[in-house]
Amino acid sequence: MAAKTTGWIFNIQRYSIHDGSGIRTLVFLKGCPLNCRWCSNPESQKSRPQIGFMDSTCVGADTCFSPCVSACPEEAIGLDEHGKPVIDRRICNSHGKCAEACFHGALKLVGREMSVDEVLAEVEKDRPFYRRSGGGITIGGGEPLAQPRFTAALLEAAQEHYLHTAIETSGHVPWELFEDVLRHVDQLHYDVKHMDPEKHKELTGQSNELILDNLKKVLSIKQPQDVIIRIPIIPGCNDSFENISESARFVAELGLKQIELMPYHRFGISKYGQYGMVYRLDESRSEPEMDLQDYRDIVESFGLREVTGRL
Repeated sequence: MAAKTTGWIFNIQRYSIHDGSGIRTLVFLKGCPLNCRWCSNPESQKSRPQIGFMDSTCVGADTCFSPCVSACPEEAIGLDEHGKPVIDRRICNSHGKCAEACFHGALKLVGREMSVDEVLAEVEKDRPFYRRSGGGITIGGGEPLAQPRFTAALLEAAQEHYLHTAIETSGHVPWELFEDVLRHVDQLHYDVKHMDPEKHKELTGQSNELILDNLKKVLSIKQPQDVIIRIPIIPGCNDSFENISESARFVAELGLKQIELMPYHRFGISKYGQYGMVYRLDESRSEPEMDLQDYRDIVESFGLREVTGRL
């Protein structure tokens, strides 16, 4: 029955080299309990499908006569002064009829329900790359633990197919659900975004207390060498040397060995408008040419291995 278990997927990315050891296939799951201000995958935050609109692709009503408008049974699509669709997301059910009717691909349905067998069939296509590189499947998101039953079933099936498994997680889930998933994880990538609980809540919408408590329990199941702590370096949010020092000290005292520093980037900003969402960091901020060396020195001063770009 586990093979028929289904989950909500919004992308399967092949030939990923930054999401675990070797060459990997990265499966993105929808849904996340956090709402990080810098999130680069806004389409991952909601647990169900969404309609994305790409203005640059739309040719407007004068050219295509806007079949998307009549295709929507909820009448959730109108036209602006340029003859381009405006989606009323309060009543949009994201069934995808408008996307099917759009000849130019300006509207797209993001998120589909897939079974464990269907996902594994896609992952298996890349098996030759795994053999040569020591890679495998990585489940990210969104948050894999927001769909714990599906994530556990997919990882278990992958291991039964002799695939190396990894997940990328914030750890914000009841421990009993996390524990079930961890048993099928070969490599764990665990986010530590800020050590101060109030600041963490301000930046992500949730306190870090559950996250840090779960991290303390991880070594009851995983070996230290199988866990990589990921710290995003977000200017003006968590990039103080004090926070990085506190994070590294906490990780080292737990007996963990590896930290990956993740420099801030702006790649996902353009996607927010496509889903009627607002990017909550200052968009006028230029992306820094970030020198990680000072942060790397802090991490290594605690006896930890900094692995950014070295997996």
